[in-house]
Amino acid sequence: MNTLLAARMKLAFAAVLLLAVPVFTTLGAPPDKRTAAAPPVAAAPPAAAKPEADKVHVVLLVFGHKGGISAACQKDCKGLRAALEASFAQEGDEGRLVFTDLSIKNPETNKPYTGAETMDAIKAMKVGKNDTVLLFQSGHGAMTDRNDPEGSHRLSMDGCTLSRTQIQKPVEAMEPRCIIFLSDCCSGFSAKKPGQPLPLESINIAEPNVQTIRNLTLKPRGIVSITAAQDGKLAQAAFRGTNPGKAGSAFTVALLRLWYNDTVYADWGEFFPALRSETGLASGGSHEARAFQLRDGSITAAYIGYMQNVRPLPAMHLYNWR
Repeated sequence: MNTLLAARMKLAFAAVLLLAVPVFTTLGAPPDKRTAAAPPVAAAPPAAAKPEADKVHVVLLVFGHKGGISAACQKDCKGLRAALEASFAQEGDEGRLVFTDLSIKNPETNKPYTGAETMDAIKAMKVGKNDTVLLFQSGHGAMTDRNDPEGSHRLSMDGCTLSRTQIQKPVEAMEPRCIIFLSDCCSGFSAKKPGQPLPLESINIAEPNVQTIRNLTLKPRGIVSITAAQDGKLAQAAFRGTNPGKAGSAFTVALLRLWYNDTVYADWGEFFPALRSETGLASGGSHEARAFQLRDGSITAAYIGYMQNVRPLPAMHLYNWR
């Protein structure tokens, strides 16, 4: 009996050893060369880590078909487009600049774009996560809430009036690398009529500063939101001084003056003070550019944000933010 029990115990112990061999091999033995794990594949860097945007999508909105300020506003859109196209004309940039031009009439109706058609066109854009979206409007504008100037800023085109929020919201849903929203319009709270337009001057067109334009359109990450005039102010659909970009309104004339200038600007935090000052000059002192948001991911913007938190600036500080 004892002999039989001992034999059974030996068989059980042998079975345990056989079952344990794969475990010991897995935990302690060197792996077989034929089954060695492949080295891990490096993950692709996130879109935000790329130094430049893949594409710049430009939406052009205008009050440009009904007389009055129409001629100046059309010049604004054409001047901005020409500067951008010249800056992306180099080899290898084919397809990096994409226009959704709503400043022309809708080819399907031969009429200015309605509000619904405008929103449908914006929503139909194929925007990547590492793309920049530049929204540009030249036309009428007004604010309805002094406590929410950006959210209540209404922009009027030929076929519709839309708020900044309505236009920007579907773009935000696309989660692009950066949104740049520039509007050349009034920011008035009242229904006062604008004064007499300033005398127009022209100058032979020069070459745009490609580096500045590419820095401001390809490198930002975040939101840049700027309009032509301070809260409660009317914007001029005319200008004073030189006009290298052949625009029609003071704000866009000022923007393109800086884009055709020799000075290279690295980011919007560095660029905006010059734009604010230049708009004042181009408008004859009647208004200056106003920034709702300057969050472009740059060191300049980060420093400004830090200083605002550590040492809040006065209400009427340099950038005139709310």
